[in-house]
Amino acid sequence: MNIQDTALSALPTRQTMRQVATAWEAFMAGEERGLEHVRPVIRESWRRSQRLGVDPYLPGLPLLLSAEHLETLQEQEDLVAVATPFFESMLQAWADERMLLGVSDRHGRILHTAGHPEIVEQARELNAVPGRSVAEDQIGTALANVVLAQNHADYVLWNEHYCHALHIWAAVGAPISHPLTHEVIGVVGAVGEELLNPHMLQIIWRAALRLEQLLHHEELVRRTALLDTYHRFLLQHPHDIVLAIDGRGHVCGASPSLTQLLDAPHYILGQSLLRIPDLQVKGIRHLTRDQHERPYELHVAALARGCTLGATAVPILHDQQPVGTLVVIEPPASPRAQRPSSATPWRTTYTFTDLVGTAPLFQDSLTSARQAARSDFPVLLLGESGTGKELLAHAIHAASLRCRGPFVPVNCGATNDELLAAELFGYVEGAFTGAIKGGKKGKLEVAHNGSLFLDEVEAMSPKMQVSLLRVLEESRVIRVGGEQPIPVNVRVIAASNEDLTEAVREKRFRLDLYHRLATFPVSLPPLRKRTEDLPQLARFFLDQLGFAHMQLSPEAENLFRSYPWPGNVRELRNVLVRAATKAQGNVIRPQDLPVEIREAKTADVRAHTGSLRTTEREMIAQALAGTHGEIGAAAIQLGIHRATLYRKLKKYGLMESNQS
Repeated sequence: MNIQDTALSALPTRQTMRQVATAWEAFMAGEERGLEHVRPVIRESWRRSQRLGVDPYLPGLPLLLSAEHLETLQEQEDLVAVATPFFESMLQAWADERMLLGVSDRHGRILHTAGHPEIVEQARELNAVPGRSVAEDQIGTALANVVLAQNHADYVLWNEHYCHALHIWAAVGAPISHPLTHEVIGVVGAVGEELLNPHMLQIIWRAALRLEQLLHHEELVRRTALLDTYHRFLLQHPHDIVLAIDGRGHVCGASPSLTQLLDAPHYILGQSLLRIPDLQVKGIRHLTRDQHERPYELHVAALARGCTLGATAVPILHDQQPVGTLVVIEPPASPRAQRPSSATPWRTTYTFTDLVGTAPLFQDSLTSARQAARSDFPVLLLGESGTGKELLAHAIHAASLRCRGPFVPVNCGATNDELLAAELFGYVEGAFTGAIKGGKKGKLEVAHNGSLFLDEVEAMSPKMQVSLLRVLEESRVIRVGGEQPIPVNVRVIAASNEDLTEAVREKRFRLDLYHRLATFPVSLPPLRKRTEDLPQLARFFLDQLGFAHMQLSPEAENLFRSYPWPGNVRELRNVLVRAATKAQGNVIRPQDLPVEIREAKTADVRAHTGSLRTTEREMIAQALAGTHGEIGAAAIQLGIHRATLYRKLKKYGLMESNQS
């Protein structure tokens, strides 16, 4: 959005506009005298207005839009949400100005106004209030339609207005673009009897830029919150058919199980759910800011499969505000033969085809994992946080003979001994305060005839290690508080963020348990050691996250190669979400990236050498230094849970130095 050269000079005064007033009178009388004194953009708008049959003597603005319709459009709500507090702050600085600030949508509908009480009352008498239209086919030449016609900042002063009733006003305005599509979605303007500040156009232009920044921030917060909820839902319900839909109805996420309905489901990412030819959705609602809707039912017709399915729409909230909707679709009555049985709720989400990368180190890891999948022995996955160990565990299970059995994940580092024991082994009724009636199965029982994924296994206490070893040796589990052993047939896939051989040497991990788990050890390389995969990974994530139209600039790609990626692939994904939402246009440039990436040095990549334990300690220390000791921010950067970071700080002796 640029101000044209003619707009950089001071605005005309009422005295200099007298010739325009004379030309307007002549034009309305059917004569074209004095039009040389009228700006071309205004002159052409007058002619279009006349061809459209607009009455130049309308007493006010026509009523076209009901309140109900206004509430259904997400971008209108966004404009109102960001404009309301922004107008309040502007008007505090201009308390004595006889001025009205307003924002309208891309169709010329007024959404919100605020200003001097007398000017607000004048606007009300002319019906220039929220819900009314200032489109050219309704009232002729006016500020909003002139700005929209040109897609740049401009003004309409006094007699330049087509309708006589608006001749009392001078108005300046600038367009507002959507943060993702960059289409013009509205106009912000200032209106008054006189515009005393000759630089008002520049002021409004900067106001439009600020509103765009606020919209970018809102969109980033909503998109991140929606996708985080979507991915957490998939971890709990890995085989459900799930769509993540933003407030505008566009698909941000589509689960792999969508292949039951579409042959090539990824093409729908970034598309409007209501414009997908092979899926016809009926009953979807729009989320509004003034109500928290409950889950509701809708119907989805899968034309390629010739079936109509029920679905549940779950509105998602973040900080008590709606950010989007998860649409959970019922599976078809006859699912594809190659899909796992729908009888088990614990199913894998990913296969080896979902693990992207051609780097030799990464391909070696996949080769070892495929070999492990063909056996039924335990597998130990080693790698830094965020390298994709859980995805690889999914793939190993999906390629194994146990693929039709459950895949049950457990994070060993996210809880204490008592809770972990209850989660793994289950408990009998009355085993402890709060135990549910009848007791509960543990994850080892749930994983019977399938795979149990133990993440952060190095976090297990010595006591829990002994209990787990006994279960693995005897293939039987005793529930907490119980006495009766229960047979279990489970294949264990364990994962660790550190080299367990060092933990064994330091007496933090049992040697016998290590040998029991490490029948097939597989190491995943950190992202900094497979930088040749960065373009392919970036393309994959952008497509997956609904930014298929985006691409990295060569400069941004070079910065990606220079950055050490302490959070690995998980950090890359989060960076791409933020950068794609922030970017202007379809290209992600260096200015769209976080400062730590822009300031990265190639030498940083070479600095991280040595053992996994040493490297992890260095990564944590670097993250703490970059966040000035903020543990929460460091955990986000590293892609690990805050509790996990606290534990690692204590383990590496970094807690004391961070407090000092």
